[in-house]
Amino acid sequence: MKVENFKTIFIVLLLLAGSFINSCKKENTENTSDEAKKITVVAGNPVKKRMVEYLELNATTTFQKQEIVRATFQGFIEKTYKSLGDEVKKGDLLFKVKTKEASVIDSMDLNSVSSRFSGLVNIFSRTSGILTELTHQTGDYISESDQLAIIVEPQSLRILVNVPFQYAKLISIYKSFSIRLPDGSKFEAKVINKVPSIDPVNQTQTFILIPDKSISIPENLNLIVKIPYQVINEAVALPKSAVLTNETQTEFWIMKVLNDSVAVKQDIEKGIEADSMVQIIQPILSLNDKFIFEGGYGLPDTAYISIKK
Repeated sequence: MKVENFKTIFIVLLLLAGSFINSCKKENTENTSDEAKKITVVAGNPVKKRMVEYLELNATTTFQKQEIVRATFQGFIEKTYKSLGDEVKKGDLLFKVKTKEASVIDSMDLNSVSSRFSGLVNIFSRTSGILTELTHQTGDYISESDQLAIIVEPQSLRILVNVPFQYAKLISIYKSFSIRLPDGSKFEAKVINKVPSIDPVNQTQTFILIPDKSISIPENLNLIVKIPYQVINEAVALPKSAVLTNETQTEFWIMKVLNDSVAVKQDIEKGIEADSMVQIIQPILSLNDKFIFEGGYGLPDTAYISIKK
């Protein structure tokens, strides 16, 4: 073989070897790069459960039974026996009042007359309850029919909820509903009656509820009544954190996990939401499939992932 041919073959082999080495290095670099791009996420499977969508309506508290203590004559309050918030029993002494005429006699210093006519009148409670308003105090001048105090019966607590007429059919007499207070605590109350009229402006009907157990809450307190609106017994659902959306919330999607290493975008149609779960209507999910629960925000349509154990 000629020396020139040998040199040519040697150079070709050398170039091929270099190309192979560079190819291996490039492949290793790409693999290393893919590993570096992996995002750590939390993943899990869908669940099948009973889900309930609630209609939340505003309600207020009121006391159905209350006594308005009024003056029946003109005069001055000599003494007040109860304070605001006190518990009052039927027959308790509330006020001692001196009539206007008796006050005039005292100012004229007519001892002979005042000894026979004191002009002091006691005002008693006609019901038991809590003193929620105290309009006048000792020394005040009062006129006939002036309101002196209000006593409410705690047992007469009622909850008034205004229901849009299109939802009125969801509420039936003697059915119980969950009530949420502003502090987050809850109790049950059942419907005992409804007002047979519609608010002409808001087109709502008032329903009256009574707590299932004794509860001490003030009048005019704003509450939330939760009314079951839609019930699905076997809904396939994912946590709310697994459902992603665009800025206008017109599109929704989830990230499906493949081989525990790749996540791909999957458009969905949402159903009802309850607590921390969202029903997935379309596509139909398999309970064996795995989806990103946390860490999916901002991922591209296809992403390399690492599942947090």
